[in-house]
Amino acid sequence: MGIFRSMLILLGVFVSCLALLVPFLTLDVPLAGEAWILQTITELHRDFRLVPTLNGISLHGPNPLMPVLFSLLPLTDIVALRLVDILLGCLAALSVFSFCTSQWGPRSGIVSALITMTSWGFIASHATLNLTAVPAALAVISFLLFAQVYLKNKGARWYLPSYFIAGTATILGGWIPLGFFVFGVVLLILFDLSPRRILSILAPYGILLIAVMIMAVLVTYSIAAGWSYASGLFSFDTEHGIMERLWIWIKYHLPWLLLVFPAWAYDGRPQGPHVWRGLLAPKTGFGMGLAVVLFSPNLQEGYALLGVPFAGILIGYWAAGGFLVPQAFRIVRTAALAGTATILVAWAFLRLSVESISDLSLDLTQGLALLGLIVAAALFWWFARKRQAPAIVGLCVILVFCLSWYAALVMLPARSAGPVSYARQISGFSPLLVYRDDLVMRGYLGYAKARPIVVSEEVVPVGQTAYLALRSDDLDEAVDTLSRRMDAEVLSTYDRRETYALVRISPFFRE
Repeated sequence: MGIFRSMLILLGVFVSCLALLVPFLTLDVPLAGEAWILQTITELHRDFRLVPTLNGISLHGPNPLMPVLFSLLPLTDIVALRLVDILLGCLAALSVFSFCTSQWGPRSGIVSALITMTSWGFIASHATLNLTAVPAALAVISFLLFAQVYLKNKGARWYLPSYFIAGTATILGGWIPLGFFVFGVVLLILFDLSPRRILSILAPYGILLIAVMIMAVLVTYSIAAGWSYASGLFSFDTEHGIMERLWIWIKYHLPWLLLVFPAWAYDGRPQGPHVWRGLLAPKTGFGMGLAVVLFSPNLQEGYALLGVPFAGILIGYWAAGGFLVPQAFRIVRTAALAGTATILVAWAFLRLSVESISDLSLDLTQGLALLGLIVAAALFWWFARKRQAPAIVGLCVILVFCLSWYAALVMLPARSAGPVSYARQISGFSPLLVYRDDLVMRGYLGYAKARPIVVSEEVVPVGQTAYLALRSDDLDEAVDTLSRRMDAEVLSTYDRRETYALVRISPFFRE
């Protein structure tokens, strides 16, 4: 009976994660971040090679092995490819459930899995086609597996699968997943005050296994593309200021971030040292997730996902234990619960209403959604007055599920169709230029069957007029920069947060 009950709970967690993410499969056109990945995979299907291409040009950028891996699957459309990330998300949620259940029981496992999967970063990563969701999920799974084996004192041979998964995350995602796993393991052992246990975790075998996997990839790419390309496989330089990094980390943990503080304060001491020791793993993982975002020199935004499951575990264990806190932290608990509900309602209201009200285009569907949101806000207020913390958290989970469905079925279809339509509209201009670093525009043009000429941002037209397709947060500044070197005239634009534009460029002096 116990095994049957456990299987039903596992199935319930899996189905819940599917129910949250599957609506995004209704989007039959790529989003901005998906277009260039889809085009790269399409080109690999036509002409497979170890070095992926975009618009026929070798792609020097993040995670080249991920497009290659996707191209090996018999999947060619965006909907089927999204399913891979969705299934990895379900596996990550099940790993959270498994870890928590082994430490504290199924109640903690269920709540932790629900908190994890309803975090913004989890949905944004696993509902879309991207290059960081798979390695990030594998890094989380490898650390949770290692921690479960370590804390439960299982046989040493069970460490090897965690090392293999960490190695796979490294070759697919670069140095960040490896650093997260290695430093997380070392810190977990040190915080456990058991440095001698390093001798029992088969560390030499793990180092050898991961090193062999990395060297095999480096040697293969050195032969196929040269050492200059191979040496950059595991790192990708992007510029992020400290405040931008902090905002990335915060938004990936919303709406639950505030609840981490009272959850951290409740360290399990009333239940004894065993529970306190079990919390070392999620606290270490959460701290490492923050450190990766703040201090990694090669940060990709998607790796902010690394800390999300561990925040979910901390909050889930605390919530399953009755939302207990020390006397001095009761005001923190109240503020955190109220802040979580307020953030969620405010964010939902802004998403649902700002654009519609400004454009005077509020329709019946949006009106009903806003009415439902008002009802939810009233319920939050009622539960807060009654100090019903479980009801507040449960309503937050339900509201996130509803917002996820609304975004997938109503908001994103209209938002994603516009750039694709605009790319098709401008694809007939010739010669059509696009910047090398503008992966999004390159992807949309490739999806529209255009054959653009990929150029650097320093390009200057010589002898004839050309047309430049670009995407910019500040079109006026971009055109002003172009006008210093050439004649530049904006022919058409499409505005949706970012501006997509077609600019006619010609030399100052023509014969």
